[in-house]
Order: sequence, then C-alpha cells, then structure tokens
Amino acid sequence: MKIRTLFIFALLFFSLASIITYAVYCSNTMSSVAKTQFERMYSDIVSGGTTGVESYVGTLSQTAAIVAEDQGIKSFKLTDKTEADNAKAAAEIYVNDETGIARIIVFDKNNNAVFETANPDGIKYSQFTEEQLGALVQGDAYFCPVFDDNDRATQYEIAAPVITDDRIIMVYFAADDFDLLIKAGSFPGNGRTIFIDGFGNMVDSSYRGIISEVASKQGYEEYTKIRDAINDASVLNESMFFTVNRNSRVSYTTKCKSCGWYVAALAEAQKAYVYSSEASSKVVGTIIGLSVLFFALYVVAVIMVTKPLSIIRDTLTKIHRGDHDSRISVASKNEYRDIAKAFNDLLDNVVVSEKRYRTIVEMSDDVVFEWNMKTNHITFSNNFNKKFSYRPPSDHFSDCFFLKGKVHPDDNARYRKDLERLEKGEEFKDNTYRWKNIFGDYIWVQMKTSTIRDGEGNIVKIIGVLSDVDRAKKGELQLLQRASYDALTGVYNRETIENVINEEISKMAEGSDQFAILFVDIDDFKIYNDKYSHATGDQVLKFVTDSIGEIVEDYGYIGRYGGDEFIVCARNVSTNIPENIAKDILAKLKAGFVCDTDEHLTVSVSIGVYIVSDSSKSVEEIISIADDAMYKIKKNGKSSFGVVNDNPNSK
Repeated sequence: MKIRTLFIFALLFFSLASIITYAVYCSNTMSSVAKTQFERMYSDIVSGGTTGVESYVGTLSQTAAIVAEDQGIKSFKLTDKTEADNAKAAAEIYVNDETGIARIIVFDKNNNAVFETANPDGIKYSQFTEEQLGALVQGDAYFCPVFDDNDRATQYEIAAPVITDDRIIMVYFAADDFDLLIKAGSFPGNGRTIFIDGFGNMVDSSYRGIISEVASKQGYEEYTKIRDAINDASVLNESMFFTVNRNSRVSYTTKCKSCGWYVAALAEAQKAYVYSSEASSKVVGTIIGLSVLFFALYVVAVIMVTKPLSIIRDTLTKIHRGDHDSRISVASKNEYRDIAKAFNDLLDNVVVSEKRYRTIVEMSDDVVFEWNMKTNHITFSNNFNKKFSYRPPSDHFSDCFFLKGKVHPDDNARYRKDLERLEKGEEFKDNTYRWKNIFGDYIWVQMKTSTIRDGEGNIVKIIGVLSDVDRAKKGELQLLQRASYDALTGVYNRETIENVINEEISKMAEGSDQFAILFVDIDDFKIYNDKYSHATGDQVLKFVTDSIGEIVEDYGYIGRYGGDEFIVCARNVSTNIPENIAKDILAKLKAGFVCDTDEHLTVSVSIGVYIVSDSSKSVEEIISIADDAMYKIKKNGKSSFGVVNDNPNSK
C-alpha cells in the first residue's frame, strides 16, 4: 500500500475512531448527568414522602391518644357488658368526618374485640390477626384494606393503636388525607410512590396489597426490588436499575425514622435520558461536520507532502535492482532535501564499508559465517577452506559444516544442544568445541555469534566467527591440570579432594545417598625412603594411589592429602559398603609390587572410615573424624581399619 493511501486510510480510521469515541463520551457523560439528576429528583420525592408519612402517622397517633384518654373508653370494665356499651357510645362521638375517624375497636389482652363502633354503611374491612395485634407498636399506624361487594380490596383505612395495661384501643381513620399524600409524589411517565407499613401492607397510586405477595405475582416483578430493599438493609437508600419486560426501571427505598414505615419509588429509567439523547445527537452532528471538513483538508496536505516520497521510493528501487550509482534528487528546499542528502552520504559510506569489511575478513585468520534464517542458507568466508576439509554440496543448512563437520565425541552432546539454542536466536560469546581440522587433528575452536532481528523481533540472520583457540585452550587445560592434581601421583591434590567432598555434602543435603570418607595412612613409610631410596618411596606412593584408584574408580575419588596420607571419597554407601572397600584396599596393598630394584615390596596402611550422614558438618570436621579413627588404628597395631558411623538408624 502506498504511503499516501496509508496516510489517508489512517486519517479516516482515526477520524472515525475520534468521532465515535467523542460521541460515546458525550453521550455517556450526558447520560450520567441525566441519571444523577433523575436519581436526585426521585430521592427528593421519596424524602418528601417520608417526611409526609412521619408527620401523618404522628398526627394519627396523637389523635388516637386523645381518644384513648376518654375515661369512658379508657377505664370501663372489660367484662361488664353495660359499661362496654356505654364506652361504645362514648367512642361513637369521635367517629365523624371532622375527626376523620371511621371506627374504633377495643381489644382485651387476649385480642378479643370487646366492642366496635357502629358501621352503618356495612363496610367490610380487614381485621388484624392475633399475631399482628401482638406485634403492634404504639405511636405507629397500619394499613387496613376495605373490600367492595366482590371482596376486592379497592379502598383502605389506616389504624392507629393505643396500648394500655389491659386493652388495645384501635382507632381507624379514613384514608382521604393519605390519598393526597400519594398523589403528591408524581413522576414523569408511569412513576409512582409506594408506602409500606410495618406489617408489609403497601399502597400506591395503582395497587393495594402486601408487598411480599405482590412481588411474587406474575407481571409485578418490579416490586421485588422494594421487597429486597426492605429485607436487606444494605440496599436501602440506594438506586437500583433493572429491566422488567424489556423496559428499564429504577427503584429507591428508604425507611422512616420515627415509625416503622418504608417509602419507595418506582420509575421508568429511560425518562432520565430524554433530554441527554437530544443534546448528544446535536453534538455528534457538529463533530461529524467538522471531521469531514478537516478530512478533506488533510487529504490535500497528504498529497503535497508525499510527492517527494515517490521520488525517494523510485530511487531506492533502482538501487535495490543493482544500480548502486543511482542517488536521490529532491529539488525542494525542506526536510526532504536533507533526508536525500543524508541518505546519499550513507549509501556512499556503505559502499566503502563493504569493501573494507571484505578486505578485513580476507586478511583475518578467523572464519566468518552468515546464517540467513529466512532462506535457511549459510555461507562461510573464503578462509574456511584453509581450516577445514569439509566441502558442502550446497549452501543449505542441512548440508553445512555445522551439521556435517567432525566434532570430538566428548563435545558432541554439548555442541548439539548449543546448536539448538543457536537456532532459537541465543547468542554465543565463548562457546568452545574440538573440531577436526584439515590435517585430521582435533583443535579447539571458539564460536561467537550475533543475532539480527527485524522490527517484529523475528530472527533474520545470525552472524558469527569461528576462532582457532587451540593453543590457548590447551595451555589453559595444562594449568588446570597442575592446579587440581598431585604432580607425583596424578590424583587429586588436597584442595581438589576437599572441593569434591564439599560437593558430596551438598548433594546429600538435596537427597542423595550417604557417602563415606576413608582416611588412609601408609604404615612406617619412612622405612621405604631410608632403607631403599626416595625414588622407591615415590614408587610406593604411586602403587598406593593406583591400587586404590582401581578399586574405587566406578564410585569414588582418591586424593593425596599430604605426604603419605590419602583420602578416599566413596559414594552410595548403601550399595558400596565402606568396610568392604577398606578390606579390598588392605588386601591389594598387601599383595605388593616389584620396585625398581627388582625387590617385591608389600605395603600396609591404617584406615579410618567415617560414614557421613549429617550434611551440616563441614569438610574439616568430616576429615578430622576419619583422621581420629585412623589414628586409633595406628595406636592399636596398624594394618587395619576402623569405622565411625553417627547415624543411629544404620546397622
């Protein structure tokens, strides 16, 4: 795709993305503000309803208390029918439109109605159950449904109880004033205010009933949110948005502070977004118009800006096809001219650098290789043929020296693993292997590499150098040999054997089997030097190390600890019994050897054996324990062994 086209498509994409993002942002912001205002509106309505309910219930309770203070109602004997009739007559005085009292009923403490004022209209209303009468709270008020001829609760009264020591005076009020309170809580659309008393009886502008029963009816699912808020105080005074029959709803419920009533709101949530949607449409329209204008101006600018890029592109194409003398020419006096000049200078430097690179490679003793990971071809510098005899049939990696060249058997496994790592792009700094050279000898060769990746991180090429480090490597190994081994006997020296023991301690701490240390001391070694010669004494030392080495070569190590003292480290004592090892050493040395004077010499040794079972002991402690065990043998006759085992579970 051309850059010009790419810029235009990029602008189109980002313009659309910006428009959509900003439109969504505006819409969400306006909706959020509208939602907040809507929540504030219905919370204010609920708050007003709560204040109205508390005031209304307080008024009813005060009126009921005045009625209950009437001596005729308050003090008559409940079991005396005559007094009860007189009390009823006294109570009927309060039942009128002016007081708003519809009827009065007096209950005894067994919840039996002692008297009820007259009901001239024959109105049927709901009676309180015994459980409800027992749960009445003085100062509160309760809904009491009134039934029509078809036994439907179309109206209601409100009862305010006065509870004394021996009676409950229940004063029922007509709901005319409360209806005005319901109508005051109006919402846009089908919103409504709902009032629920302490027994769960609810009244709103369209329904009467018990909240738990209403919430369970088909088609009244929105009342479940109010029921849940009453049952779960954690969601009181919280707006709850939900969907019923594909319509968005919102509810808000609060509890009155001075009585046991709840006031709730149900509203259509989409009413909150009417004005925000209209405003969002106007904002989005303005944004789209401005975007179209700026897009047109940008397209013109892109065409003007990208024209010099076409010249640069055409010149680069010529150079790529082999015309290395071609150069970029831009007539404009701006950044493009600077870019063209810088690129032309860079190209001149690249040509010079390439010639210099080839000269250096041809003069160097190192072999340079390049592995193209895209084509899987690998090429070597010309001096490769001076080092190695292998001639690949092709440049493909499957035929290359790295796969077909002769690697020393001891290095082959490590080399194959390293080659797999190299294919994955891991760089080598000083990996060394022994390769067979053009003369048929194995020489040490060091490989160093550098990985070139593209912009996406994929491996493009691996550039490397093979250096002949044979002389330096062999010198290093000789120094290592001298530093680690005893010059006379060829076994580990003191420092090395201590390092070996320390490694065994670490392995045992990680779960390996126990190991044993045998401290071997040649008995009366001075006799060999004094009676024969120091050369003979040296032969004795070599005989001892060679003999012990043959015994433990499959499962242990031997080191010269000093003079005529040796330390043997034997692994896996569960299968390699230390006592048997000590016996084999004694027997083999006792068999003797023929020295340089043609005499047959036998050698006796004292051996201290320590079976190591505690990985917390240091090397010095372990050797000291074995040394003590050997010293006891020296004191008790020599030419034997003694075993120390501090593991209580060992047999």
